[in-house]
Amino acid sequence: MPFTSKTAALTAPRTFSLIGRAIPAPAPDHVVVRIAATAVCHTDLGIYEGAYANLKYPVVMGHESTGVVEAIGEQVTHVKPGDPVIINPIISCGHCDLCQRQMQNLCRNAGLFGREVDGSLAELVPIAAKYAHPLPLELALDDGTIIETLATVKHAQDRLGIKPGESVVVIGQGTTGLLHTQLAALSGANPVIAISRTRWKLDMASRMGAHHALDISADKALSEVMRLTDQQGADVVIDTAGGAATLAVAIDMLKPGGRLSPYAVSHECCASFTTFPLYFKEISIIGSRALHPTDMAPSIELVSQGKIDIRGFVSGTYPLSKTAEAFRAYEGNANGVLRLVIDSREG
Repeated sequence: MPFTSKTAALTAPRTFSLIGRAIPAPAPDHVVVRIAATAVCHTDLGIYEGAYANLKYPVVMGHESTGVVEAIGEQVTHVKPGDPVIINPIISCGHCDLCQRQMQNLCRNAGLFGREVDGSLAELVPIAAKYAHPLPLELALDDGTIIETLATVKHAQDRLGIKPGESVVVIGQGTTGLLHTQLAALSGANPVIAISRTRWKLDMASRMGAHHALDISADKALSEVMRLTDQQGADVVIDTAGGAATLAVAIDMLKPGGRLSPYAVSHECCASFTTFPLYFKEISIIGSRALHPTDMAPSIELVSQGKIDIRGFVSGTYPLSKTAEAFRAYEGNANGVLRLVIDSREG
């Protein structure tokens, strides 16, 4: 017998409809998750605003989500009904050459839960069990939504290979910037230099381990970064702000042999970019895409052991029935909040 799920469906840019959907009993290797919380991020904002030309409407958004297992298929053994879980939203085909090489985050047929595949702005969601990762019982499910973002940050920093004693600059102190700052400090980097134009975000960065918190725009921060690194430049610069101007100054901040993570996704063309700094300083630009399935469990452990502090990231909560209002509020103040959470338990 099917479950009934109240669902917030995006039917056109900036237009939601609250509808009911029938959710069948789970397939043998699937679970049904009763969604608790879904965090809204900049990717969601782009979907909401119509930035994805090939998006098929209606679509159920939401990809940073936690919930409780409602039902399981007969082949599922790693979770049971009643278990709290977080969903890995990177949907891979399992068959292409990259999946066969265990590079599921680079799957040639990948989709995002909440964009190519219906997501979590609903009461109930069916999903392949491999995407449901158990959470500690004591973790608040609203806060737990941040773990998916933490996993993407961990993936980027694993690729950077930050070593104890290396200097790290993090440009931008939104949700991802704060997590990068915190994880870099946890890795033993020193100094960790946080850059933002928002005082309360810099206060959070200091609480999360930044040795220096610079209230200055990135393009004006070069001289201060050089001063704080004894005129050597930084070993690592992580750009969570994005854009051509930020990329240029990030390269200037690096010492010879340094590494740059252009973590922020930007389609802006860098007209002034040349390869000369890559040659002259032998700089490495290291990309990262989303997260790998193996990033989820260690990220959950970092939070459950108290090594990563996820308090204070949720700036506001809305019930599922007020999804449209939540997105309007986020669009109107995207840089003034970290994450808004939509609570499916409140209807």
